[in-house]
Amino acid sequence: MMVLTIFAIAATYGLSGWLEFFGVNMIFNAAMNSIPVLLLAIGVDYGLHVVLRIREELKNSPEGETAETMRDFSVEARKLAIRRGTIFTSIALLIAIFTDVVGFLSFRFSALTFLQVFGTVIAIGLFFIYLLSISALPALMTLIPPKKLPLDKASKIEIGPAARSLGRLSMQPMKVGIIAVLLLIPMYVGFQQLEVGFEQRDQFDQSIPVVADFILLSDEFQSSRSPLYIVYDGDVLSEVGWESWNLTMSALTASPDITGVPNGLWDLVEESRPQYATLDEIMISIESGESNGWSDLSNWLLTNDTGRQLSSALLHSNGQQTLISFQANTLDWQATVDLNERIEELLSQIEGEIPDDGTLKVSGRSLINAQTTSDVAASSIQSTAIVAIVILVMLVSIHSVRQKNIGQGFARGIVSWIPLMMVVCWVYGIMGFTGYNINPQTVTIGALSLGLGVDYAVHFTTRLEEEVEHNPSGTQQQWVEKASATTGRAMFGAALTTAGGFAVLNLSALLPLKLFGQAFVVAITLALLSSLILLPAFYSKFLQYDAKKYLEEE
Repeated sequence: MMVLTIFAIAATYGLSGWLEFFGVNMIFNAAMNSIPVLLLAIGVDYGLHVVLRIREELKNSPEGETAETMRDFSVEARKLAIRRGTIFTSIALLIAIFTDVVGFLSFRFSALTFLQVFGTVIAIGLFFIYLLSISALPALMTLIPPKKLPLDKASKIEIGPAARSLGRLSMQPMKVGIIAVLLLIPMYVGFQQLEVGFEQRDQFDQSIPVVADFILLSDEFQSSRSPLYIVYDGDVLSEVGWESWNLTMSALTASPDITGVPNGLWDLVEESRPQYATLDEIMISIESGESNGWSDLSNWLLTNDTGRQLSSALLHSNGQQTLISFQANTLDWQATVDLNERIEELLSQIEGEIPDDGTLKVSGRSLINAQTTSDVAASSIQSTAIVAIVILVMLVSIHSVRQKNIGQGFARGIVSWIPLMMVVCWVYGIMGFTGYNINPQTVTIGALSLGLGVDYAVHFTTRLEEEVEHNPSGTQQQWVEKASATTGRAMFGAALTTAGGFAVLNLSALLPLKLFGQAFVVAITLALLSSLILLPAFYSKFLQYDAKKYLEEE
C-alpha cells in the first residue's frame, strides 16, 4: 500500500500541475509541505482497513476453520474474500472519502490563497488514494501469492479486554455524556487562551545561536523590525504638496505612537542642498517665491540623472507619490493591528486639513504581517465552520439515504457529528493550555481534525450497523465488542501509523511544522478515542432501533 500511496502522491502533484497549466492557481506554498505526510498516513490508513477486512472475511469463510496460514486458502476462497472485503470496505470508504473531499474542497471559500490550494491538493490526493485502495490493492492481493503468515496473527478478531471495556462503557451513555461535557469546561478555558501567531521569530528554532542573537537584537535594540511608511498621493512637487507634507510630518511627530523622528523627501532635499549647488539654487528660488522654482525642482528631481538617483527611493517617477518613513512599537501583532487603526484615524484627520485633494495611506512589512495574522485567525474559524457544516450536511444526507428515512438520517447525522465537534474543542483547548499558536500551518488543524474524525466515525458506525444486521438478537455490548475487536483494531493501527507519520514533522527545522505535527498527533488520538468511546454510547438508541426492525422483518 505504501508503493500505491506514493503513486497516488505523484498523480496528485501531476494533476495539480495540469490544473496550474489550465489556469487554476495551484502554486506550491509552505502549508503543502505536510501534504505528502498526510496522504501517506491516510493511504496506509485506508489500506489497513481493506487488508484487515479481507483477512477477516478469509477467517470467517468455510476454509478458515481448517486453515492455519494465509497460504492455506484456495484461490477461489481468496478471490471471494477479496471481493467481499473490498465491497464492504469500499462502502464505508466511499462515504468517508466523499465527506472528506467535499470538506477539503470547501477550503476554496477561504480568503487565504494557500488554504485554497492546500484543500484542493488534499482532495485530489484523497480521490486517487481511494481509487487505488479499492482497485489496485485488491488486484495486487489477487495476483501476488500470500505469505505463509499464521492466520491468528494475520486476522486477530478475538474480543480482548479493551473491546470488552468499550462494550461495557457503551451501555452507560449518560455517564459518558456527562464526562464528555465536564471535559469541555477546562477545554473552553484553554480555548480562551489560544492566540494567533504569525511572528517572524516563531518561524525559527531559538536553540540555534544565530537565531537567539537575532531575537535579542530585535527585542533589545529595535522598536520595530522594519520601518513603517506613510504614502502620500498628490501633487508632491508643488507649494500645496509641500504644505501637505509639513502638516503630515507635524501630526506624526506629535503622535505618541511614533518613536524617533519621521523622515521623508523634503528632509532628504534639505540634507542634500550643501552637496548639490543646483538643488540649493532651486530651493532658494522656491523660498523666494519665484514662479518657476517648482517646475525647476520637478525637472531636476524627475529628469536629471543626479536628481533622479537622489530621489528615486522616496519619489515616484511621475512626481505624484512620495513616502514618509517612521518607527513604531510593533513587536506584537495585536499591538500592530491596534497601531494601524490609530494611524489610519490620524491620517483621516490630516486629510481633512491638507489644502489639496491628496490621500494618505499607511503601509509596511509589520502591518502586512499583522493583517496576514488577522486573516489566519479569520480563516481558522471560517475553514473549521465550513467543514463542520459540510460534514453535518453530508452525514445527514448519507444516513437519510441509507435508512430511507429523513428523520432517522437527521438524528443519526447529528449524533455522529457531535463527537467530532467535541474533538475540535478539545484540540483547540489543549493547544491553548500548552501555549500553541494558530499559525499558517496549524490554521487547518480544526478542519483536519473533522476530516480525519469523520473517517473514523463513518467506519465505526457502519461496522456497528453491520453487526446489528448480522446479529439483531444480540446486545449493545456484544455489537460494540465485536466492532471494537475488528474495525476498532484496524482504526487503532491506522491511527498509530498516521500519528507516526506526522510525528516525523517534529524533526523539521521549521518550528511551525513541528507544532503542526505535534498538534495533529493530539488530534488523531482524540478523534480515535471519540469514535471508540463517545460514538457507541451516543449511537445506542439507533442500534436498538435497527435490531428491532430486523427482528420484525424475520
